[in-house]
Amino acid sequence: MILPDAYIKFYERCIQKMPATLIGTDLSDGKSDFYSAALELLDKNGIDNFLTEDDFVFMMHQGYIFWYFKADGNPNPIVHGFQEGKNKPDQLETFSNFINEFK
Repeated sequence: MILPDAYIKFYERCIQKMPATLIGTDLSDGKSDFYSAALELLDKNGIDNFLTEDDFVFMMHQGYIFWYFKADGNPNPIVHGFQEGKNKPDQLETFSNFINEFK
């Protein structure tokens, strides 16, 4: 799994001071098992697993929303989000655009 530099910088910045709009949201340090938690959420909601081995679940909000991207070396991957109550994930935007709202 290859994490983009932009994610690493974003994570490090959030460790220093979490943006107010992310209160209640957990970020993955790359060691946390958000992937398994995401699979549990899908299973709980009767949704077939759509995640692949190179998907990196980087953020979860209170156990009912998660965001992920392909950690395949792309420096600016597309972010997808899944929310409890939906049948499939939403394709959002590139990672750099996604994090702009959290400055």
